[in-house]
Amino acid sequence: MWPPLGLLYLAGSLKRSRGDEVVVVDAFCENLTKEEFLDRVERERPDMLGMNCSTHTFIATMDVLQEAHRRFPSMLIILGGYHATFAPKEILRDYRFIDYIIKGEAEFSLPKLLDHLDKGTDPADVEGVAYLTPEGALVENPLSLVEDLDSLPFPDRSLLDKVNYGYYFQGIPLTFGKFTTISTSRGCPFSCSYCSCAAFSERKWRHRSAKNVVDELEMLYEQGYRECVFVDDNFTHNVARVEEICGLIRQRGIKMKFYCEGRVSHSSLPMFEQMKAAGFNVIYFGAESASPHVLEYYNKKQTAERTAEAVANAKKAGMLVICSYIIGAPVESKEDIKATIQLSQSMRPHGVQYNILDYLLGTPLWHDMSEKGVVGAEDWKTNHRVYEYFPENASREDLESLVNEGYGSFIGAWKSMDGLLELLRVILVNSTAREVIFGNLTNPAARKAITNGIKTF
Repeated sequence: MWPPLGLLYLAGSLKRSRGDEVVVVDAFCENLTKEEFLDRVERERPDMLGMNCSTHTFIATMDVLQEAHRRFPSMLIILGGYHATFAPKEILRDYRFIDYIIKGEAEFSLPKLLDHLDKGTDPADVEGVAYLTPEGALVENPLSLVEDLDSLPFPDRSLLDKVNYGYYFQGIPLTFGKFTTISTSRGCPFSCSYCSCAAFSERKWRHRSAKNVVDELEMLYEQGYRECVFVDDNFTHNVARVEEICGLIRQRGIKMKFYCEGRVSHSSLPMFEQMKAAGFNVIYFGAESASPHVLEYYNKKQTAERTAEAVANAKKAGMLVICSYIIGAPVESKEDIKATIQLSQSMRPHGVQYNILDYLLGTPLWHDMSEKGVVGAEDWKTNHRVYEYFPENASREDLESLVNEGYGSFIGAWKSMDGLLELLRVILVNSTAREVIFGNLTNPAARKAITNGIKTF
């Protein structure tokens, strides 16, 4: 239940550069049905309806936008987001009710596009724009990226007032104060084969200055926010910047709890100690696998030993550690998966996430599968799990069973004297740990997870 920062950034850019009246509808977190969403559109009757979509939501997005176009044929429809960025030609060909697509980051491109439409001029010079001419010819420009992130207005969170945002896992709340998210950098310089982030940003990592970041945090603190997730793909990429941000947070007396994602190659104990002192209580690592050949298949550029060291350093600093794993790679045996589960059990992170490998549009894995002719002509429209393409390697039932085995092993790792002693220590040194544990003492979902294990399928 996280705020739609991308939409808030776009709203801020439109209001600042054009003075447009902008309404943001968080259809996902408001859990709107198709009809409820269309009722909102009818109530607002906008000149332009813009929507973001991912691969997972693409079919549902097209369904609702087609009906919106049928009901309000004069309304302009603009599409953005990851899926639109990677398949503009196909979308414009198959879904003619989409007027324009903006590839990449649209804070500057969207206002320019609307300026052209106001004047009745051709928007062919707008970065990232894709559309069909009246004659049916495709116009498609390279994706747009914002280089100077400090130049963007802060997201206007006052545009959202219908959702109690927070961090939850299977009915277990992990946050308890006024909650939001923040983006302090964009892009990723790495090229993990399962991830579309690098392609979306052309592997260009751009960051906001430490002062700009902490200015926003100070504003949030004054507005009553007390818990915040940093949504950066890799917050710890630049250690010096992390340390400067932490120093400014402490200098300005900002007392908030922070969550972030880091890479195990940037995980020194001194940095984690500074982060913990500034309020970074929780860190998330993409561990993925224990097997070198599987990590090589993912082009992860890390080792299981380095992951274990990063987890140990974060725990020494008093942080809560969450690790994610991916299972099902075609080069991976069941023994490899069990080795990953054993690695996780030995590291004993405070939280785990097991995922079955997805083949997502825009990723190197997808590109490789497409070149080999494995991907079907219509496969670009939806998400695909590895067992759809390689059932002989491991069936859906096998992989789902192994995921549940991983979660069961995670719970079991804490049901020991060592686990109990470590749990007592983290309760003493980490306020988020205290909140999560004591805030869920009477939560039946938490009791069920501890007693029966986490079941995901």
